[in-house]
Parts: sequence; structure tokens; C-alpha cells
Amino acid sequence: ADKLADEAKDAVETPLGDKKIMSGTIASTYQPALVEKAWQEWWEKSGFYTADAQAGEDAGTEGRFVIVIPPPNVTGSLHLGHALTAAIEDCLTRWHRMKGDVALYVPGTDHAGIATQSIVEKKLLKDQGLTRHDLGREKFIEKVWEWKNQYGARICQQIRELGSSVDWSRERFTMDEKCSKAVVEAFCRFHESGILFRDKRLINWSCRLKSAISDIEVDYKDIEGGEWLKVPNHTKQDKYQFGTFTEFAYKVDGLDEEVVVATTRLETMLGDTAVAVHPDDPRYTHLHGRSVIHPFRSPEHPNYKIPIVLDKVLVDMNLGTGAVKITPSHDPNDYACGQRHGLEFITILTPDGAINQEGGEFAGSMRYDARVDVEAALEQKGLLRGKTDRPMNLGFCSRSGDVIEPMI
Repeated sequence: ADKLADEAKDAVETPLGDKKIMSGTIASTYQPALVEKAWQEWWEKSGFYTADAQAGEDAGTEGRFVIVIPPPNVTGSLHLGHALTAAIEDCLTRWHRMKGDVALYVPGTDHAGIATQSIVEKKLLKDQGLTRHDLGREKFIEKVWEWKNQYGARICQQIRELGSSVDWSRERFTMDEKCSKAVVEAFCRFHESGILFRDKRLINWSCRLKSAISDIEVDYKDIEGGEWLKVPNHTKQDKYQFGTFTEFAYKVDGLDEEVVVATTRLETMLGDTAVAVHPDDPRYTHLHGRSVIHPFRSPEHPNYKIPIVLDKVLVDMNLGTGAVKITPSHDPNDYACGQRHGLEFITILTPDGAINQEGGEFAGSMRYDARVDVEAALEQKGLLRGKTDRPMNLGFCSRSGDVIEPMI
């Protein structure tokens, strides 16, 4: 035990990078501090992890092995999942070195975009009671870089402590100048080769972040019928109701008839450009080729009259009234329907979630305030036909807690 203690002391006190004496009795329990001090620093100083570029070139594709660490986000510290993948990657790299291959294991960290921004915003609000708008763009970016330097350094230290045989001389950060240039170059090449193009697509939009959100950053929650929730950026009411199925009527152009539709997102009717029915539904056969009148658009509006389209893909004639309102710019199923029938795509929201000029008299209202106002206006016009609770699956932004808005 005394000898082991002496060796541990020797390992800790030996100058950084010097090889430690490890010929004594093996400890009955693993001594991480001793082992890490004994080997990792010496391995790095000796350059065992540094791959020679010319040697790699001479070795050819069969004689070299290159792996890039999936760069951890600088949103915090590494967790057990990182340790698992690092162990697998390191095993592969060391195995290739043992075979005599030129092996390169590249370390680095990822800026993580919105995820890091969101964490820094929360810390700023908690510590100083400030928002990024209070601080200003330049000062806020300084705070983000401070966060990156702090947690990026911590992550790299953790990778060292794991014993990963990475080449630190080639460490990268995804916002490094070379990395940024490489990304731009890649996109330019994709564009020139014709495999990259720009188009309008339906995306997950966070009105609070004013940014598109990837599918994996959307958290879905089952909402009970008639549930009341707080919504960011909304101050007119404390909470807003979700999980309600509201029925309203569209008057048929040229006939004393109406078509009743239903929705859980009433405000989106401001962007409706069609009503769909099943071609085999006998209730609507006489309405094929006709249109309905949008109650909140003037006769001069190009979409004052919206068509009744026949769609057997979207419409289930046995569900509800068998008629479906179509808002191509704010619903994935309606988006597909709009493409099939060449419908107009009307986006009704500004980036922060307010109704834009397409909403007519409701322009300027936040989206869920508009929901309340549209319901009241429909009732006043005698077009409201009912409202029932209905459970639904609602998407939330994992970064901001905002209700996700499908939007073009």
C-alpha cells in the first residue's frame, strides 16, 4: 500500500509529459488519477497520436484510417453516451495503428446553433435579468463566445480524460474559418453539379426563436380536449385553449347552401384556399366544380372565392362532415393537397407569430389571439356551427417551449 501511494505521488508530481514509473504492484482497485497521469500526457507529448500527412498520402487508401469525432455540442459537458461512442471510435483508431496503418482521429466541437443560443439566453436572463435584445447583437455574441470557450475547453479536457487517442494538432471547431469555407465550397459544388436547389417547403417554425426547427427538435405532447396552455409572446390572455374542434360554415357561391368544415386551429382558416371533398361522396356531387365564399376576404381579393376540390387521398367521407378546409401553407397534409391541385399557398403569419396582411381585419394580432377573435367574428356572421373538445398531439420547440407552427 505504501509503495502504491509512493507511485501515485510520483505520477502526480512527475513533470507534465514525462513518462512515469509504473513497474510496481498493480493496485487492487482502478486508480484513474494514477493511470491518466502515467500515460495520457506522455502519449501526447511523444506525438503517438499525430498522423503524418505525407505518410498517409504514401500509404494510399488501403493503408490509412481517418475518423472525425462527431463534434459534441458546446451546450454543456459530455455524458455517458459520448463516452460510449468515444470508446468505440478510439478502439477502431488504435486497432488500425496496431495494424501499421496511418491512423488519424480528429477531435472538435460543434457550435450547435440555436441550442447554444437558447442556453446562453436562459443563463443571461437568470443571472442578469436581461434578454439578448437588451444586450444588443454584438454584446450577446460576445457572451456566446465566452460560453463556447468555457464549455468547449471543458469538453476537450473530458476527451483527454477518457484517453481518446485524438490528434490535438488538428482540433477543429465548426465555426473555424477553414470549416466555414469548406461548407461554403461544398454548397457551391453541389449547386454547380445541379443536385442542390432552392424551393419553398413546409417547415417547423418557432415563432419565439424566429427560426426553422429540425424534426428532431420538436417534442410532441398529447393534449387533452380543451386544455389551457401558456404561449410565449402572447400577453392578451394568460392561457389559450388547445384541443378544441371548431365547426364553421362556408357559403356556396351561387347557391343557398353551405359546406361545414372543422379544425383544431381555427386561425388558419385565414389562409384557406380550398375545401376538399371525396369524389365519391354523394352529399357533395352537385357541388363538384363550384366554389365557396371566404367570409373575411373582400370581393376584390384574388381568393375571395375558393374552389371545392375532389381529393380521395386526404378526405375520409365517413369522418365528420366529409369536407376538409385546406390551408396549404400551414399544414403538412394540406400542403400535399395544395400541390396535387395547384392551389394558392397563402402564409398568414409574420416570423414572430402575428397575423400578417393576408389576415385582413385580424392583421397584427398574435396567432392565438386571432383564434379567439376569428371565432367571435364567425359567430357574429352566423357561420359558427359548434365547438367540441378533442384530444390532439401538439408539437413544441424543444429549445424555447413554443408551440411549433407548420409554415412555408
